[in-house]
Amino acid sequence: MSPPHPFHYLNSLDIDTAYYEAGDRTRPHLLLLHGMSTSGDSFRELMHQLAGEYHLIAPDIPGFGHSASTDPYTIPHLVEWLASFLDELRLSEVHLLGHSFGGLVATAFTLAYPHHVNRLILLAPAVLAMGKYPEWVQRWSRYKTALNAVKLGNKVVTSKVWLERQVRVQFYDASRHPDAVWERRKQDYQHARATPDVLLAAAAQDLSPRLQNLTTRTCIIWGRQDSILRPAGATRLLNALPHAEAHLLDECGHVPQIEQLAQVENIVRTFLGGEVREAFSPLTIHQFNNSPINH
Repeated sequence: MSPPHPFHYLNSLDIDTAYYEAGDRTRPHLLLLHGMSTSGDSFRELMHQLAGEYHLIAPDIPGFGHSASTDPYTIPHLVEWLASFLDELRLSEVHLLGHSFGGLVATAFTLAYPHHVNRLILLAPAVLAMGKYPEWVQRWSRYKTALNAVKLGNKVVTSKVWLERQVRVQFYDASRHPDAVWERRKQDYQHARATPDVLLAAAAQDLSPRLQNLTTRTCIIWGRQDSILRPAGATRLLNALPHAEAHLLDECGHVPQIEQLAQVENIVRTFLGGEVREAFSPLTIHQFNNSPINH
């Protein structure tokens, strides 16, 4: 199991923001945005793998991990938080990677500030999740009591059972991973104060009409067995973006950066122009090119 990265704090848009950092600041910058109910630590292993070639920054999105919460909790507000975060770090241009909800924030940011983003990488992004909102609301309604119990530190058995299930349901095969993975994810859930805010923020933000204006070169990575956001979304998103490629990973659920670390690492390296490692297996990857790209 990889050791944790050190994290730091800065004030971004009057929000105390924690962030993990790895690699040399003289290298190309890669900023990573985590999904709902997780934290920047969800990229721990990927950051270790890429630290020799990139300067990596993984903030805890407001309301998650060690970062303070914020109000109003909207996508436009988070976009401005991220712009301020980059300004505080004096980073004028980055490669941007977003997972799930972080993919929605990353896409919205790239649309608002395209000159700040060199290339965009989306891992099972919640960009086209508007149609899923009624299902999300129903799911949240069913689990709200249990989640509140966990957040309040209640040790009742039902909360433990719920939490144990939630940290594993996003994975294709949870038995492949050591207990340390689940302990980290349980800690993330217990620090996820903004989960209900994310559901409402995502429901209120439909980027679909604007995706054709996203001229940044984009790489989409999705697990074939993703039960949270169905992999058909990869094709839909690919068709909506003018300069994109997509990769579907076998034996992979909603957390490709953990379940298929070697493949994600090599796709990222290839997309960003780095050196591909021997562990790369193209037989498990399917790539689609939507339109010609000017490099």
